[in-house]
Amino acid sequence: MSMLDIIKSDWNVMSDLHKKYKTGWPKETPKINPLSFILRKAELGEKLTSSEWKWLDKHQLNDTEAIIKSQESYRASIRQEVRNELIRLRKSQFLLSIYRNTIPSLDSEIAIIIYKIYAYEKVSDAESRFVSEKYNRYIDFLNRKQKYKITEVIPFDKHFENILSKLEDEIPLRADEIECLCKCDAYSFLYPLKKQFDHLRNKYKAIGHREGEEYSLSLFHILQKLDENELPNQAEIQYLKNNEFNETLAKAQQIEFSFLKKKYRATQIQENKSAHHLYKVLKRLDAGISLHESDINFLKKRKLNETVKFAYHKKRDALICKIDQGLDLKSNEIAWCEEHDFEYIIFEWLENAFELGNYKIAEEPRLCTILKNLKADKRLNDDEVVLLQCRNLLEPRSNIFTTHHRLEAQFCEKQFQRTKNHWHLVNGSAHWRKADAPQKALKLTDGLVVIQAKPGKVKAALLTTRGGALRDINNLDEAETCALEAIEQYPDSHNPYTLMGALCYQTGRYAEGDKWFEEAIKRGATPYNQDAEIRRILQKKYDSELIDYLLKKDPDRFSWVKKFSRKLHNKRKGRK
Repeated sequence: MSMLDIIKSDWNVMSDLHKKYKTGWPKETPKINPLSFILRKAELGEKLTSSEWKWLDKHQLNDTEAIIKSQESYRASIRQEVRNELIRLRKSQFLLSIYRNTIPSLDSEIAIIIYKIYAYEKVSDAESRFVSEKYNRYIDFLNRKQKYKITEVIPFDKHFENILSKLEDEIPLRADEIECLCKCDAYSFLYPLKKQFDHLRNKYKAIGHREGEEYSLSLFHILQKLDENELPNQAEIQYLKNNEFNETLAKAQQIEFSFLKKKYRATQIQENKSAHHLYKVLKRLDAGISLHESDINFLKKRKLNETVKFAYHKKRDALICKIDQGLDLKSNEIAWCEEHDFEYIIFEWLENAFELGNYKIAEEPRLCTILKNLKADKRLNDDEVVLLQCRNLLEPRSNIFTTHHRLEAQFCEKQFQRTKNHWHLVNGSAHWRKADAPQKALKLTDGLVVIQAKPGKVKAALLTTRGGALRDINNLDEAETCALEAIEQYPDSHNPYTLMGALCYQTGRYAEGDKWFEEAIKRGATPYNQDAEIRRILQKKYDSELIDYLLKKDPDRFSWVKKFSRKLHNKRKGRK
């Protein structure tokens, strides 16, 4: 282009500006002058200075001023409109959080990204640093929806992303995925899934007689459930009935029958047709309906003994609940458990009642019989006592131990009533004490009983056992009186001397206690008797003074005290 052409072109531009801003200036006006500068500045959208406005006023270019002001106002309104949009659009979930907290300027790089996100345009690799990772996934999500003509609003989540991916890869949907489509009323999925749906309709004979129901999401869902061996619920069964999908219903019932046979352990019956009476029986069981006696006999006749057990689930559950509440089974309930092969309930009852912890009695019928007899208040014979001792189940203060000694004490009371032999009261008192019932031992050896006994050995024994019971309830003064009176009645027995030694130890009179223990040994007592009494004292109260005394007296003889006391102390500390 020649210089002349350039000059001519520039003049044409200025001429157009004069026309646009209505300056009315003549054509011969030079290009370079204040007005040409102001017009070009206004055209560029730059704000005029006060001097420039005054120049226009001076030359009475009122129309030009009005046009420039109108342009500035228009541009300001557009700028504000864009700013408001950016404020609103920057909150998009797809924009990275660091960019959602500031308002971008119009000339910033991120502004166009925000508009792209709003228009769901795919961003370039360079622009992806502004958006979250899931944005491009969402664009793919929308594109797939459009590709498969999905018109409904469906959630953008991994579940539906996976569904659309399966459409892309022609992978059949699962029942739970079709259920999602049902919840969203996403009927437009039926067309891309027609191949899968038709396969299921043919397989399960889903031919109905109601118009429009053969291609419903509900039916699609039911058929896929059947294909996954999942049972339709009652509402779905009713749907098949209402829409006369009779052959499909029959298929569903066959699957349900097979499922119920596995659930209720009746797989010996091979037939799967829903017309079989077993199907109706199992349906009642599954619905929680009590079976008639004829139905139970039907099961027994076919040796479906495991299935019969399910028929008694209410009774079974009631007994288990009773055991959990710490209640005892009655004799008729025990008999029912034995008759209907629920022995495990009896085992659980006995294990709970006697606090056996992890000890299981199912493999020891004899032990089970012993414990049932104890629960029925039947005394143990010598062999049974030995068996319990061998199993470490007759430990002091255990439920079995106290029950055994309670029964022995009651037996001794009856023997005294029958024979009036005071030795039965002596033995009965000892058993009541072991049964942790010292008050009953005292009642058995009250003052009148002692007075009625003949002086000598039996009277001394009654006084000694009574003194022991008084000691059990911490009435130490009266216990000591009984022990001294027993020694007076029969000085040759070691028992009252042992009692006196224990009472002295318990009240801190250790040296005096040693003398009594020595007298007991002279009359036939053993160190074990003394150890047993010391254990009883320490079990009731952690006595560091007594422990120190014994270890100082004879550290070898009483070495067990230190270990025993430490274990007892830690146990009590743990309880706190």
